Order: sequence, then structure tokens, then C-alpha cells
Amino acid sequence: MLTPQINLFKKSNPILVKVLENERLTPELGTGKRPKNEGDAAVHRIKLAVDHSVYPYLIGQSAGVIPPGVDPDKLAKGSADTGYTIRLYSIASPSHSFGQTKDNIEFVVKRDNVYDAEGNTVHKGVCSNYLCDLKPGDTVTMTGPAGKKFLLPLNDFSGDIYFFATGTGISPYLGMVEELFHHNHIQFSGNVTLIYGAPYSDEIVLRQYFESMAEKNPRFRFITAISREEKNSFDGGKMYITHRAKENSTEIKNAITANGRFYICGGPKGMERGVIEELMAACNTTLTYEEFKKDLEAKDQLFVETY
Repeated sequence: MLTPQINLFKKSNPILVKVLENERLTPELGTGKRPKNEGDAAVHRIKLAVDHSVYPYLIGQSAGVIPPGVDPDKLAKGSADTGYTIRLYSIASPSHSFGQTKDNIEFVVKRDNVYDAEGNTVHKGVCSNYLCDLKPGDTVTMTGPAGKKFLLPLNDFSGDIYFFATGTGISPYLGMVEELFHHNHIQFSGNVTLIYGAPYSDEIVLRQYFESMAEKNPRFRFITAISREEKNSFDGGKMYITHRAKENSTEIKNAITANGRFYICGGPKGMERGVIEELMAACNTTLTYEEFKKDLEAKDQLFVETY
């Protein structure tokens, strides 16, 4: 059984790792379905070399990244430590890497930029742009691993699992799906449903991987919700992951009753409420939102990581 370890590396004693690959997953600005005036939705898949005997992460944990340079806000305040603070990123690779080589770690990162009405950049996220600009051979300063809650079952599990994702919230599910169906760290006999939402169909990153997995594994379903291109069947409005949850309400109710697990990851923070309310509607519960959420969390059935 794998056991989560946390904070092996801190800002005072970080680990230095080398970049192996950096691949853009979304179309270049102006070449995809997103209008130019909405800005660039740049999502990258980044692979770094790391020895798992030194940095033994589990899928579902996060890794800290310290971008290089001086934080101008800290400098202006006269802080003793003017370096940038640690940014946490969900790990996208399974606990022993793809192929169980135990020699790398991966992230799926979006440039955290703000654009004006014409699509011009008015703010650039420091760490996300640093990561997306990395080239093979570059060195990255990391901390962690961090987190011990947003994990797959650590023992044999027979319940169904539902993954809900928006945007780069897909990151941990890449490694989780791989681990459940290919790595066999636990005996898992349930079904997995991944519901993934994005504004445009060409921003459903890693589609080929998940569709291929669904073709090979009858216990895995991959469902998308394309908000700018699809209409839901309930009110004719945009299609969101909450509408996909509503479409699967019977299966969701059965999964909750049978000790199934529900994972919600993505942004913006607070997006989990809509999904949880659909879980509540499926169960026809009389509990309040907070009571229902705490009840599922206490029974290790609900896991939320939003940002």
C-alpha cells in the first residue's frame, strides 16, 4: 500500500529538478475556436526528472514551485525574504510515473493571465508563465509533496468513482485514471466516470488519452461539457458539468448509496457548490448544503480541490 508523505522539501531545503519536456496542449492564439478578443488559453503539459525514492509523491498530491527572481511587492515592503512564495500545482502523473519508471513528475498548467476586452494582456501570473516558458534542460526549484486528502483509495475499493473537472482541474485525473486501470496498486473493481468541462472543444486537453482509455476499458466513461458550443437539455442554456451531473442523477444516487467517491477539481474557487447541489438533488436529501458536504467528507466520499 502506498502511503502519502508530505513536506519532505521546504523553501529552506528545496529539491532541484530538470525539465524533460514542455508541450502546449491548446491551439495557439488565433488558430483555434476561441476568439482573439478573449485572450490566449495556453495550457501546457510539463515533465520534469525526479527520482521517486527521493521525492515519493502520490497522485492527488501537489508539488510546490518557487519561481526565480525578486517579488516586487516584498521588496517594496522591505521584507527580509524577497523571493517569490511557493505556488502549489496538482501533480498530473501517476504515483510511479507513466510506465512505472519512477523517474519523473508531470504538471498540466495554464498561463494565469488577465486580458482586456480586446484580448490584450493586462496581467501575467508569475509562476504559471514561468512554468509554461520552461525549456528542456532548465532547472526548477520544488518543494513538497503537499496534501494528503485529495487521494485515491489507499486500500482495495469496489465503489464507483466520479471525477468532475473544469479547465486544468483535469490535471490530477490524468494520473488517477492511469493508476486505477494500469498500475494496480489497489484492487479496484468499480466504474469511473470523468466529467470534464471547457469553453471550447479544442480546449478539452488530453482528449485523445481519455477517449482511448474509454475504448479500452468498459468501466471508464469520459463525458465532456462544452459551454460555448453545446446547449443543455434542461433550459436550453450553456452546457456545464452540473448539467452532465443532472443527466446522470440515477447513477450518482446509486454510487453515493454504495459508498462511491466523488472528486471535484478546477476553478474558480466555489465552483464545487453547483456540483454538490446536483449530488444533493440526486439523493433528494433534506440536509442543508453544509450538512450534506460534511457528511460525505466524513465518510471519505467527497474530495474537493478548487482554486
